[in-house]
Amino acid sequence: MRTLAASDILHLWETAQRQHPVDQALALLAAAEPGCSRDELAALPLGLRNQRLLALRRLSFGDQLGGRSVCPQCNETVEFELSCSSLQSLPDAMSEHTFEINDYALRVRPLNSFDLAAAAASADLTEARRLLMQRCVIEIRYGDAVIDTQALPSTLSDAIAEAALAADPEAELLLELNCPGCAHRWQSLLDIVHILWSEVAARAQRLLLEVHLLARAYGWHEADILAMSPARRAIYLQMVTP
Repeated sequence: MRTLAASDILHLWETAQRQHPVDQALALLAAAEPGCSRDELAALPLGLRNQRLLALRRLSFGDQLGGRSVCPQCNETVEFELSCSSLQSLPDAMSEHTFEINDYALRVRPLNSFDLAAAAASADLTEARRLLMQRCVIEIRYGDAVIDTQALPSTLSDAIAEAALAADPEAELLLELNCPGCAHRWQSLLDIVHILWSEVAARAQRLLLEVHLLARAYGWHEADILAMSPARRAIYLQMVTP
């Protein structure tokens, strides 16, 4: 994996800003891992995808990550800071998970970006959940008979979701938060795709402004400006900015 260069950031912002978050995540990884095909990246279990995005965030924007959440008890805004490296780990389980419930024996695999993309095209949330359940189930047996996923009782959907998460525990990055005002404790989902893409978009806007100022002052081409190190570019900006 390599860090995102200034030219990478502008290219990503230009080509992927209107894409679905699933595609934005793949675009980010493709820029950082040019040796991997898009299909290879899309087939990664979501936990491994998240770990790679955390690594990319640390390489490109630093280890410290600030954020905020709202206490569900008193509505106070809670700010927090954490490190990407503290969230990075080798996923414990990245293979299928087998379990039995109500005389059904099921084999479930981790979800990947192909699955999320398919669910994103669903008409509503109920349809998306049903599709994800069907896609993550490898096999269902009732006694000695193999049955179709559509024949599975809807009451087992929560159990299947838990099994899919057990097969890939890092698919959800949950933070343990504590409200300093009312001492309420809760879990909040860390959306690394949204965070990283927001930072890429913000950096792209700053880079465009820097290119504009330096090109107007010196007549340099965009590629030459972006090829400079951030420190060198900052010095030139100091000299041309009133």
